[in-house]
Amino acid sequence: MSRIYLSFLVCVLIAMAGSRFFGQSPTPTGAPKDLQLYLLIGEANMAGRAEIPADASDIIDRCYLLNDKNEWEPARNPLNRYSSVSKDPAIQKLGPGYGFVRKMLEQDKNLSIGLIVNASDDSRIDDWLGKSELYYGARKRTKAAMNHGTLRGVLWHQGESDRANADSYVEKLRTLVSQIRTDFSDPNLPFIAGQIYDSPAFNAQIAKFAELTHATAFVSADQLTRTGAYYDTNSQLLLGERYAGQMIPLQSKLAATAPKPPSDIKFVDPHVHAMSVTPLGLRAVAIWMQERNVERCIVSPLNHKGSRPQTEEERATMLENFRLYRGRIDRMTIIDPGEVATIDEAVKILQREISDGAIAFGEHYGVGLMFDDPKNVMLYEACEKVGLPVMFHIDQNKNMVEPGMERVDRVLKMVPKCKVVAHAYWWRQLGNGTCDRQLREHPNLYADMSGHVVIQVLNRDRKYAREFLIRHQDKILWATDEGWWSFGSKDKQMNQHYTFLEELDLPNEVRQKIYRDNARKVYGLK
Repeated sequence: MSRIYLSFLVCVLIAMAGSRFFGQSPTPTGAPKDLQLYLLIGEANMAGRAEIPADASDIIDRCYLLNDKNEWEPARNPLNRYSSVSKDPAIQKLGPGYGFVRKMLEQDKNLSIGLIVNASDDSRIDDWLGKSELYYGARKRTKAAMNHGTLRGVLWHQGESDRANADSYVEKLRTLVSQIRTDFSDPNLPFIAGQIYDSPAFNAQIAKFAELTHATAFVSADQLTRTGAYYDTNSQLLLGERYAGQMIPLQSKLAATAPKPPSDIKFVDPHVHAMSVTPLGLRAVAIWMQERNVERCIVSPLNHKGSRPQTEEERATMLENFRLYRGRIDRMTIIDPGEVATIDEAVKILQREISDGAIAFGEHYGVGLMFDDPKNVMLYEACEKVGLPVMFHIDQNKNMVEPGMERVDRVLKMVPKCKVVAHAYWWRQLGNGTCDRQLREHPNLYADMSGHVVIQVLNRDRKYAREFLIRHQDKILWATDEGWWSFGSKDKQMNQHYTFLEELDLPNEVRQKIYRDNARKVYGLK
């Protein structure tokens, strides 16, 4: 071997080692970069306990399996061998994934599929909810897989451990679906649930789930047989084919009805963030508005350098930026709790802001404070005195509330003449009826639809969402919460705000109010 060739070989080996050492994502050997991805989760029958027939032992052509290093390898049974939550890899055998992928590949000869199989041997549905080890393991592996393809669906088979709790299963399963669709930024991600053996009451709930939840289906357990507690080989093959038999038409239907942003209405977006203090800082906003069909927007300052002025010089730059876009881009102003000692001090600041063009107060962050803390209340009272609407933020450490949001009720009653616009985690109490109640009871309360939380909660039950939006059509404001971090991005999460309402088939007058008119009314846009 020549010295030159040996040196070249050493360099190659060092480069390969360096790539792994620094954690770079490896390129999948031999796998296409545009894989159709499927996540397979659940318990033992999804993991598979059936014997693997001889003709199912070979590599599956055009199918790749995500391994324990988050790399792709040619798929072969058992498909659950790399599950991050499996108790014993030695007992993994044939599951429904094999029959599913064969059927999917038959219907499209140009298709290549990537499987993320992350089933647990024995688990209850509660084990998959929230910040659980089972769910986080599946989510982490799926996000890694999505670097090399698009997630096209989820297969779920679980319930043997929950058959005695059929009455509560539907809502828990809907919570899981909402969680998955939010985390993977796809409100229409197909989800197929499988029925279990010899459990009529439980299986009726699985069918009910598919009726209540959009972009879902179920596969029947009819005529499936077992060996002991688990589906046998023939039943696993048939079960997998049934999953494909539901996935194919569901995907076709979703493709045919894929939502598009409205073409007949120009948006008014009252919740945007920008580097307003920097020279020409609103240029990015103007370009984004043109790209997104936004006719007018309102920029809210945050306590980031470049977003909120800290000196008179920065303030002058900010005002000049807004002067250039007068009538198209408006602005809010903020005072942090604790920056002023009296209402009169706050009123003086706000009056100056109004004279320089501010049309609202927000985004109001009460960091580390309960919603009705006196420091927060002082700012609401000052805004009521000067006639500024307030847009507030709620989360786990800002303007904090308990279930029922009585603290919000208390403040709204203190400032009945102040228009108040809810945002963020306020929407998380949609399911318990609090949002509906507060909009009905408080004439001065409105809500903007910005942020990922809103799409998440409305997407959980679209029938209720439609009824809710129609009922409160005069109090809901379409908004995005886009900012300097997302302008110019084609991020799917943000795109949902431009299409979601179109999927609900709202009356045209309701669309007009939510997309445009309510923002103009609340914020006094001329």
